[in-house]
Amino acid sequence: MTTIENKAGIIDDSLSKSVELTVHNHLQVLNNKDIVDLHKLVIEEIEMPLYKAVIEHCRYNQCRAAILLGVSRGTLRARLKYYFGDQYVGTRG
Repeated sequence: MTTIENKAGIIDDSLSKSVELTVHNHLQVLNNKDIVDLHKLVIEEIEMPLYKAVIEHCRYNQCRAAILLGVSRGTLRARLKYYFGDQYVGTRG
């Protein structure tokens, strides 16, 4: 499990613990039914709200959002387009 130490030296693993509990609950609800591509499901369920929250936090400044996420601007634009269409990406013309 990954933990993050903040500036005060306090270790915070609440996000990872939340994901872990949610995945456990999801698996119990499915009750051993045919589970296919759980990794993709989890990544998409986490990544979509992450990108939405970050782009809104950065007031739609894609450069700032990309830096905050640690991805290239091109990757940010591709993921925003994949999840939200032109809502956050925009088009020229």
